[in-house]
Amino acid sequence: MRRIKKYLPFFRASIMQMFIYRGTIWLWLMVDVFQFAMMVFLWKSVYQYNDSISGFTFNQMLVYFLATNLFFIFTDLDTVWNMSEEIKEGRISLYMVKPISYKIRLVFEVFGRAIGVLILLLPVVLATGAVITFVFDIIWTISIVDILLSILFIPLMLLLMFEFAFFFGTLVIYTNNEFGLVIFMSVFIRIVSGQLIPIALYPAFLQQMVSWMPFRFISYPPLILIGKISNSDGLIGLGILSVWVILFKVINHFMYRFSVKKMVVFGG
Repeated sequence: MRRIKKYLPFFRASIMQMFIYRGTIWLWLMVDVFQFAMMVFLWKSVYQYNDSISGFTFNQMLVYFLATNLFFIFTDLDTVWNMSEEIKEGRISLYMVKPISYKIRLVFEVFGRAIGVLILLLPVVLATGAVITFVFDIIWTISIVDILLSILFIPLMLLLMFEFAFFFGTLVIYTNNEFGLVIFMSVFIRIVSGQLIPIALYPAFLQQMVSWMPFRFISYPPLILIGKISNSDGLIGLGILSVWVILFKVINHFMYRFSVKKMVVFGG
């Protein structure tokens, strides 16, 4: 408990940071709502002559993207940007000489930011869900078990994406530039996780490729909520995702220990 206590200030600071620039936050939320509204019109036209596409009805597709926007906050991490700035400015050396773990500190900051965004975004998602329920006569068949199982994916999703981002952040030691890495990581994750469109709509060869990656489990919570994945398959997914998180953690442990020896800091 004492070890955790010294990281709590970083957690609290990350939450508070989300409420400092209120104008920016409100603008960001308005953009998200606008994007979702445009997505509704897009899929409405796609479903104009189809009742179902790859097993998805129009209402299921709306609920899928609404849930995806909510769970996306636990995968959209700024770890690479933070690590890059600290490496290039030399501030990483200040944390390395303190009696704290650099990586654990980043985890608490990431978790705090996710909680802060969740506090801001959850009311918007609930209001949007109420609107589309009224407009499109959506009948919700989500059970408490489905909700609890979906929530169990959140910490594993966050840890998976953190480890993945930490890997790319460590590469900044060699590249000295994070822009290309962040763009590649963002596009790659959106495609292979089903955040762009459901994986079921991909060509067969691409579905086969994605099935060997851990990022497909990011779309499990929305799929569980719309009944596309059973609770038993969801539990199996939790187990497999846990193994992937451990594997990434081991890889990052050795890569970071090796890479930090190659790091040269000017200033700090």
